[in-house]
Amino acid sequence: MHNIELKQLSLDMGKTEYDMLQEIPEVENGFTNPAYNLSYDEYKEWLRITDNNSIGIDLPEGWIPYTTYVLYVDGIPVGYGRVRHSSSEYLEKVVGAGNLGYGIAKEYRRRGYGSILFKELLKKCKEIGYTEIKLFPMKSNEPTVKIMMKNGGQIIGDFKNQKHIIRIPLE
Repeated sequence: MHNIELKQLSLDMGKTEYDMLQEIPEVENGFTNPAYNLSYDEYKEWLRITDNNSIGIDLPEGWIPYTTYVLYVDGIPVGYGRVRHSSSEYLEKVVGAGNLGYGIAKEYRRRGYGSILFKELLKKCKEIGYTEIKLFPMKSNEPTVKIMMKNGGQIIGDFKNQKHIIRIPLE
């Protein structure tokens, strides 16, 4: 049995988290990783900005506060995700962006960690107060679509013929 822990991003995250983030592409299946390819000093600045963004400080215009989490398995960071604190018509109708997103470092894929991280992020959505969420996975991202469907997802539409619109009620 593995020890699973989800931790909110913090300023004291160091080299192990940095190394994990370098194993998740800058953009993959619509999920962005702004820490990819940063120098270690730039990464430390990214931590500060991202921490501020979670409380609404230094947000780019039109952005919604979001919290970033890292998934640890037996003390090793294997992936990370973000939960938006709310949504907007612009994000849903123009961008095709949902309430959460996540990525798993390449060397830890196909071990069930994406499913674990997704379930943990759903718990965070409930804590924030969501009663349902909308997600916009790429249709070609079959592993993520499968995870979403296994967790109560219903395909309710299509975004620009590239993404599913999936709704998950949270009770």
